[in-house]
Amino acid sequence: MNRKWIRAVLLSAIVVVLTGCNQTIEEQALAGMENAETIFKSEPNEVNKTIGHIELYLPKGYSIEKGIDELNYTILNGKDSYILFVNPNETEDSQLHYDILKQDSKNKIVQEQTFQKDGVFGFSAVVEQSEEKYELIVNVGGVKLSTISADKKLDSKIQEMMEIVQTVNVIQ
Repeated sequence: MNRKWIRAVLLSAIVVVLTGCNQTIEEQALAGMENAETIFKSEPNEVNKTIGHIELYLPKGYSIEKGIDELNYTILNGKDSYILFVNPNETEDSQLHYDILKQDSKNKIVQEQTFQKDGVFGFSAVVEQSEEKYELIVNVGGVKLSTISADKKLDSKIQEMMEIVQTVNVIQ
C-alpha cells in the first residue's frame, strides 16, 4: 500500500512540474516584448532578400510573396503567414500604427511596448482576437508586420518579426 501512495505522490509532483513549464499568454507576450526591444536596440541583420521595391532580412525558413501591390507582401514560415505593409511616406519616427491600435476601443491588448532609438519609433503588441487566437503586431516607422497566431511560441515569433521589420528598406 505504501508503494501506491509513493507512486501517486510522484505522479502528482511530475504533473505539477510539467504544468509549471507551460508559460501563460501574458508571460509569452512579456518575453516577446523583451525580445523585440533587444532586437530593436541592436544592429539589424544584413539584408538577404529583395522583392519589388523593398529589401529585407528573412530568417531561415521564411519566404516572401508579392502581395496585392508593391507595398503589401505575404511572408510565410511553415503554416504561419504574415502580412507586411510598407508605407514609404511615413517617417522613421511615425507613430501612426501605434495611435490607431490604441484608439480602437475594441482591441483587447494583452501586452504592448514602445521603443525609441536614434529618432526611430517602434512598437510590438499582442492583441486577443478570440479564445486561443492572438494578433501579433510589430512596427518600426512606416513598416508593419502582423499575423494571427495560436497561443504557442508568441515570444519567438515576435522576436523574428522584429528582426524582419527593422531591416526593411524601400529601394528608390
